[in-house]
Amino acid sequence: MKAKSAAIILVAMALCLGSCATKKVYTEGKYIDPGEVWLISDKFVEADLQVIAERLAKSMLSSELMATQDKKPAVIVSLFSNGTDEHIDMLSLTNMIRQRLLDSGQVRFLNERLRKQIAGELEYQGSGYVSPETAKQKGRQIGADWMLSGHIAAIKQPVGRKEIVYYKTTMEITDLETSEIIWADELEIKKKFTKKRVTI
Repeated sequence: MKAKSAAIILVAMALCLGSCATKKVYTEGKYIDPGEVWLISDKFVEADLQVIAERLAKSMLSSELMATQDKKPAVIVSLFSNGTDEHIDMLSLTNMIRQRLLDSGQVRFLNERLRKQIAGELEYQGSGYVSPETAKQKGRQIGADWMLSGHIAAIKQPVGRKEIVYYKTTMEITDLETSEIIWADELEIKKKFTKKRVTI
């Protein structure tokens, strides 16, 4: 009986060691071009972020609105809203659009996300702990001219082994003095996938 139990234990150990030995792990990697597109999932991917940011920023910069500006408008960004059922990093999307607009030199951006921290720092600098020669004064911040905002919606249409994934991103500029939407555009992305059986 003891011999039989020992044999069972040895077999179990051998199976365990065998399975551990064949476990698949990531052991080798390399850098690849961030602009290279790999559509291996029907989810929202980084290539979608890049396409949306590039095309909408380009559309705004080439618009009649920008052509009629005699000075750089001061802009604040409202985080884009996500109307899809996916987790999309909306902060990355808005930052990517802002960066492309900022790189153009045609607009200037105000950091609305750090307003509380900026206000706290100004309070500290005016408290007497900072030399008057270097302390920054209240009342000198720039008032924003425009607010940039947007929204992403999605529709997925699975039919048999095929699936169509559709995204629509809207971006708009609102005049803060009048609350008028003075510019808007939308971008559509459509992708087709085929479902295949794979071995895992």
